Amino acid sequence: MEDSSSDNWNVVCERIHSRHDGHWTLRFREDLQDREQLLCVACVIEMVEDNGISIVRKKYALACFRNVLVRFPGAVVELLSMDARVCVHFIITLLDMLRNVDDSITMELAIEVLALLTAELKSEQFVCCVLDECQKQLSEKNSLRRSLPIFTLLGKLLLAIPFLAEKLIQEYTMLLEQMRVALVYPDEAVKASVCYIFCTLYSYPPAAEKLSTHFNERLCKLFVSIMEAAQTKELQVNSIGLLKHLLQFRQFVTVMMSSFETEEVFSEEEVISQGGNSLLLLLKKLLLSGDETLQIASVQCMTSILVHSPVQYAPALVYADIPEFLFERLSSTDEILVWSVYSCLLLLTEEKLFFSKCHTIYGIESLVRSLKETMRMNNIEVQKQGLLLFGEILKRQPTGIKLFMNFTIWHEAIVVLQEAMTSSSLEVMTEAVNAVAAFLRKDHLAVPVQYQELQQLIEAMLMRCADLPMPSMMRSNTDTIRSKESQSVRREQTKKFSRQGQLLFSALEAFLNACRLALDCQKDPSVQENAFKSPSIASENMLERYSEFLLKVCDTLCIPIVMKHYEKTPSATVMEVFFSILSVQYRILPNTANLLSIKLASSSFIRFTMELKGKFCIGGRNPKLNQACSDFLCGMCRILFSATENVLNYQHDLDDISELFAKCIPHLNYSVSDALTMLSESSDTIGIDESLQNSSYCILVILYLAHMYENRFFSEGRLFTAISSFLHTSLDRGHSPPPFVLRSVLYLLSVCQEKCSNLDWVSLSSICKLLEGVSDFSSVYTCHPLVLKFFFHYPELTDKFGHSVLKCWFAHVDISCFEDEKVLPNSQGDTSCTMNIQGNPNVLLILLDMVHTGEMELAFKALLVLKLFLRNSDNILPTSDLLRPRLLQILQRFTIENNTQLSKAGNKNLPLVLDLLSLVQIKIGDVEEMGSTDFKLLYHVSNLAGKCKALSTEILQPAFNFFYCSLKQTSNSNRNRVVSMLLSNSSLMELLEKILELSWSEQSTLESLPDVLVCSVWLLLSTLVQNQTNCKSEVHRTVGVDLNKVLHCISLRKNTSLAQVCILQFLKTVLRHNFISPLLAVTVPNTRNRPLQDQDAALYPLSYQQVLLLCFHLQNFLVQGDDVLVYAAIGCLEALMEYLHIRDQAAACHVVSQPWSRFLLFTLVNSAQNCPLNSGFFRLFALFLKYRSKNILFESDVRRVLQVAAELKLEELSSDTAEALILFLKQIYKVEKYSLWGRRTWKLFTPCWRVSRTEPHLSQTPRKLWEVILTCCCSFSALLHLNQ
Repeated sequence: MEDSSSDNWNVVCERIHSRHDGHWTLRFREDLQDREQLLCVACVIEMVEDNGISIVRKKYALACFRNVLVRFPGAVVELLSMDARVCVHFIITLLDMLRNVDDSITMELAIEVLALLTAELKSEQFVCCVLDECQKQLSEKNSLRRSLPIFTLLGKLLLAIPFLAEKLIQEYTMLLEQMRVALVYPDEAVKASVCYIFCTLYSYPPAAEKLSTHFNERLCKLFVSIMEAAQTKELQVNSIGLLKHLLQFRQFVTVMMSSFETEEVFSEEEVISQGGNSLLLLLKKLLLSGDETLQIASVQCMTSILVHSPVQYAPALVYADIPEFLFERLSSTDEILVWSVYSCLLLLTEEKLFFSKCHTIYGIESLVRSLKETMRMNNIEVQKQGLLLFGEILKRQPTGIKLFMNFTIWHEAIVVLQEAMTSSSLEVMTEAVNAVAAFLRKDHLAVPVQYQELQQLIEAMLMRCADLPMPSMMRSNTDTIRSKESQSVRREQTKKFSRQGQLLFSALEAFLNACRLALDCQKDPSVQENAFKSPSIASENMLERYSEFLLKVCDTLCIPIVMKHYEKTPSATVMEVFFSILSVQYRILPNTANLLSIKLASSSFIRFTMELKGKFCIGGRNPKLNQACSDFLCGMCRILFSATENVLNYQHDLDDISELFAKCIPHLNYSVSDALTMLSESSDTIGIDESLQNSSYCILVILYLAHMYENRFFSEGRLFTAISSFLHTSLDRGHSPPPFVLRSVLYLLSVCQEKCSNLDWVSLSSICKLLEGVSDFSSVYTCHPLVLKFFFHYPELTDKFGHSVLKCWFAHVDISCFEDEKVLPNSQGDTSCTMNIQGNPNVLLILLDMVHTGEMELAFKALLVLKLFLRNSDNILPTSDLLRPRLLQILQRFTIENNTQLSKAGNKNLPLVLDLLSLVQIKIGDVEEMGSTDFKLLYHVSNLAGKCKALSTEILQPAFNFFYCSLKQTSNSNRNRVVSMLLSNSSLMELLEKILELSWSEQSTLESLPDVLVCSVWLLLSTLVQNQTNCKSEVHRTVGVDLNKVLHCISLRKNTSLAQVCILQFLKTVLRHNFISPLLAVTVPNTRNRPLQDQDAALYPLSYQQVLLLCFHLQNFLVQGDDVLVYAAIGCLEALMEYLHIRDQAAACHVVSQPWSRFLLFTLVNSAQNCPLNSGFFRLFALFLKYRSKNILFESDVRRVLQVAAELKLEELSSDTAEALILFLKQIYKVEKYSLWGRRTWKLFTPCWRVSRTEPHLSQTPRKLWEVILTCCCSFSALLHLNQ
């Protein structure tokens, strides 16, 4: 009896167990049980073969045995291996059970036990036993009805025992035939089981190879028919599984697709007439089924077919319209199905028919929507595959077949790509960027084009690249590096570097395509119109804005990203695309090429490109990178060279240098130090090798352009030496470098000179000889301060080429700012940095020669430079000694050339010479007395001025300035000679009279007579009158002055304040001389025909009305606030009052006591507390005090003025104001009436007196003012004492 219970695995049949040997019993203990378990293998065998035992007990016994075999396989196998006969008997018994038992569960247990036992025994004997018994059972009649368990067992055995497949094929062909026959059996379960067996067999490549003939001859058509007729899910799945394994092998694909080989298919009509391929129709049917598992299998089968040869088999799928159904399946949410469809469609993209039959147009909307859903998934592989497919479709879509038929899908595609670039996976981002690169084609644009959408896409792509952190390589000691963990980390870092590099490469490819898209759109008017514009609004050039955007992001994103990546991981492929991008920027916006080149050159891109070529392209490596770098460098250098001054005037030089760049730059693939060595090559080498000579020329020009933008390659000393060697070599070999090479050489020497020693005589001689052979010096000149300084640093170069250098410099430099006398010299500016006049005085003579003989524009610029130098020169004597003799020679030449009258056409430069002479006189007048040369200059200038017409302002103005300076700045001993020389020139006196007549004339010529010239005449005449009286000089011709016209000029409002000041100065002078001067002939036209009244006669030549009118105008000037005009007006008023006091004291008192005088004083006193007191204020009060104006000046007025004056900071007073205050205080002291104020005055000025005694540091206060204050205070004190 069997002893078994639910809580243990004891399998022992008491009825038969006693006759079994004890070694057949297995004893074991479970981990959670203390009780020992027993299993008698002999009992299990006898129970299975005993027909008298119920099927339930047999099933239980097999179940227990199966569990023990699974848990303790070694113990079971060891036990059964002791007697092979028992083991074989057990196997046969189990196989018989498969034929005789109807219970499916028991049958499955038996199959499982057989499979496990056979696999664990690992003995070929037992395997053969199983196969023999299976073959025997299948060979019996009516065996197919019971064959399902056998086939199931074979399938499990093949799966568990790898070598069984080969053994089955080699030794049991009958069994294979029996399986083929079973495929015809109507039971689909049997067919499914057999299909599973074949599927397992064909999963082993060696077995599949050996079964190829069997399949071709016996199974192919049968298998396809079974698949077509399959109804059950099991058969469908197993058969499609078998098909998948078959399609992995090319020979089976060839057999099954034989009707669609390329050689046999000629047209679509022929294929359709043949009814299509049954396999493809079957796969298409499965694709249309509602079961996603079958759909996945169908798509994978199609993919397997295409993998072998897309070109050969893709047309069949296209003709069968399978692509459109594949696109329809993209609406599924099953990730495996979507990934499979992506993979299949990806292979179809290799066939042109896929595009020409417009399947892409049919499916692009489905693909975009599928990608949109895919981006929401977390499956990176699906996202990668979908983006890869999208990119391939975009890339391979034929030109002329528009992919996006409406704006909506085009916009959705951009949205999908932007979303894909936000992925955290570098691989997904890379595929997205690749798709963007393919998307940026003119054929893919939706018209009207929304360029803003493209800008957002491109910017998002580059911003994503910029946001990626650059991983830092791990640094550790040797032991750490050797550890496996460290090596793993380094491998991961390397992978990340590689992925980032691939991403950057793809992004640069995309950006390059974006730039090419702009170029393509510029050629097509249909894509240049603004989208959705109103007819009434002017069209905005969106394409131009798109082009500007590309240039901007190239500057702000593309270049920084690439340079950042290059510092970590230099990549030749990345840099190749990068330089292609830089090159195409010049064609997108040609008008910005100069600015772009300058910015790149200023950012050291010339040196960077040369170093990159030397690093990656030496020895012919990376030819594409070399070509990209060379194209960029040629273009940039050509633009930089053409952007320099005066190059456009030498187009042949530009053509020559372009040819030189194109010929030499691609071969300059060596290090920077090697380039410098080439310049120092021996003369023999350069003489023999023309290419080496051209390379030297090319290097010099590149260095020239680089140094112009502070992009230095070498130290100044090394470069200076190398260029000197180059000059020696060129001269020794008789070579004459082109002008643009000499231009480069001169510039490089100039910028290196400051940090290098002077050139030797041989080098200077070489430079001179080479420059003497240049026909046009401007072709070798570069407008730079250091170049100018270089030529003026060496007297040899200055003497030979100084004039040419300055002429070139003036032609390109704007020095109009030098006209402002307030301009300060800049130590880094053109003037002080280049003129270097102190170190090379010959420059002064060259500039003076330009002023004398040069064209007007050139002469004027030279004059400005000389004037600036003279204004800022600390030591004027050497300069003056150098210039004055040369100026005298120039004036003598002018005098000889103009014997009678100056001609305006022949003396264009004379005004400039005189302007310079007047400035020299101003600077030298206070330093040195006039000498013989100065008097000769004065003589010639006066003669030249006397020959001028009255309207020759350009000549007369500087001449009059010179006369005035000579009169004012010379000493008393020499002033007599100056006055006599000027007065002896009757023509000059006549000219002065003519100018004055024109000044008050009402004719139209007044407009052409400038106020400055008239002012100069008034000042000069006033000075001559004063000095003639003092020196008693002889007068050869008088100057007539109409007094009425003079007074009338004062009242004219159109006169400037400067003109009024000069006329007042003249009036002050003649009033003090009582209108009596041998030089003047004062006329009063209205008094000739009628007798004068007594008062007018006393005041003659003035009338009383003219005195009142003049006084009125003078008082009006006093309240205008112009300090210069006030100073002149008060001076004239003082002279007028003196004149009146001498001629008619009553008239003087009457004039000074006019009511408007009181109003004037009242106005000034009330404004004294708010406005600073000036000299005119004090002098006016002193004037009224002097002439006892009792009804005009009150005690309260004086008190208020004294209070304000007491608050003044005496040390801050100007000399004029201090003198005026002294005059005012003296007048107070002289007037006895005001002595009653003494106490108040004493109180006001006592603090000032005490400060003067106790604080000697107040040395800035005029000493005379302190003395006057002290005297006044003491006098007032004495008066007070007497009054008391």
